Amino acid sequence: MEKEYERIKALFKDVDEKQLQLVDGAIIEAARIRAELDRLHEIAKVTGLIKVDPNNPTRQKVLPVSKELPKLRASYTNIIFKLARILGAGINEEDLGLDDYI
Repeated sequence: MEKEYERIKALFKDVDEKQLQLVDGAIIEAARIRAELDRLHEIAKVTGLIKVDPNNPTRQKVLPVSKELPKLRASYTNIIFKLARILGAGINEEDLGLDDYI
C-alpha cells in the first residue's frame, strides 16, 4: 500500500502543499483500495469468478470475489478521478494506473 500511496502522491508533486494536505486522506484511501484490488485480482486468478459444476455446466455459482471487484473498481476510479480533478487538470488517464482494472 505504501508504494501505491507514494506513486499516487508523486503524480501531484507540483500541486500546492495545502491542497495536497487537504486530500492526503483520499490518496491514502485510493492506495488502500488499489492494494485490495491487487489482492482480489490474485485471488480471482486462482479461483476464477464463477464456479461451474463439471457435471452440469448450466449449474454455476458466482463467487464473492466477482461481486467485490466491481465495487472496489468503482470506488477506486471515483477517488482517482476526483483527485485528478482537484489536484491537477493536466493529468492523463494513462498516468492514473487504471489500465489493469478496466
